Amino acid sequence: MGDEMKQFKYILICTLCLVLTACGQSETEQTTEQVLSQNEIYIYYVNSDLTDVEKQVYRIKPAASETENADEIMAYFTQGTENAEIQTTIPSGVEFVSSEYEAGHQRMIVSFNILYDEVKADSLLFFKACVTKTLLQLEGIDKVAIALTDLTNADVETATVVENFDGDSFAMSFGNSNGYQQKGNIVLYFATPDGESLKEYHKSVEISNNTSLAEIVVGALIEGPKQEGYQATVSEETTIRNISVKDSICYVDFSDEFYNTDNPMKNDIIVYSIVNSLVELPTVSKVQFLRNGEKQAFFRETMPFDSLFERNLDLIEQVPDKETESEDALKEG
Repeated sequence: MGDEMKQFKYILICTLCLVLTACGQSETEQTTEQVLSQNEIYIYYVNSDLTDVEKQVYRIKPAASETENADEIMAYFTQGTENAEIQTTIPSGVEFVSSEYEAGHQRMIVSFNILYDEVKADSLLFFKACVTKTLLQLEGIDKVAIALTDLTNADVETATVVENFDGDSFAMSFGNSNGYQQKGNIVLYFATPDGESLKEYHKSVEISNNTSLAEIVVGALIEGPKQEGYQATVSEETTIRNISVKDSICYVDFSDEFYNTDNPMKNDIIVYSIVNSLVELPTVSKVQFLRNGEKQAFFRETMPFDSLFERNLDLIEQVPDKETESEDALKEG
């Protein structure tokens, strides 16, 4: 289940929205919205300093299918722009492959190859925003799925990550002291009530360019679940000394509280709660635990702990044909 969910996420991926709002502007600044003619849409670009999006009017072919229009727009994006004040929507390191329209779901799937090492995080974020906001204007498209295939990942089951976007669940703001921000969902794994396995949990979070997704994930695990039917796996007294991602390995350095034997949870449940949650991120495939910057031979004196950890599907509770409720769904209920 873990690999499939990683391919259809809503986090860091998973269902995100794309309502872009320019903040920090003068209250007296006048904004005029151009009236579009039939068969005209806006093409969205990024400004030169990566702080906001810009738009230009673009005319689509009236008789073209949804897929044909999407292909033409991606080709237009790929050409780049000669305007020095805006950047190309598809950044270097990302290559358009194909698009496919799912009429039954009113969803457009656009596929790209990517070299993550060549793409800045800011550029990747704006790329997803501009592609989605542009395609959502096409008639018959309510959702956009962006599929990114990591060309450096030889594992065909995990190389491609698909993120689903719509017009309501992603909010981005610019021009404030915290940099850009967005709302999104992350996938976590907390313990089941009996403490014998892990259970998938969706959480809505605020994401900014000042905090890594890995740090947000681990921080949410420390905070613990807000729903019934889940148990926290990490002591709330635990702090993150350092966390970083390099070459698809997430290095996590916890405070001493993480190693406290007072936590009644089983060792493997604690460890793989963190590992399985982090590996849900598209940039993480393995986890290395550290203590004061150094590897530890054992976790709480019994569990071998100095090697790289990968996803463990055996510990995840199987919930057939039922999606896990998110915190937002719980609040609405």
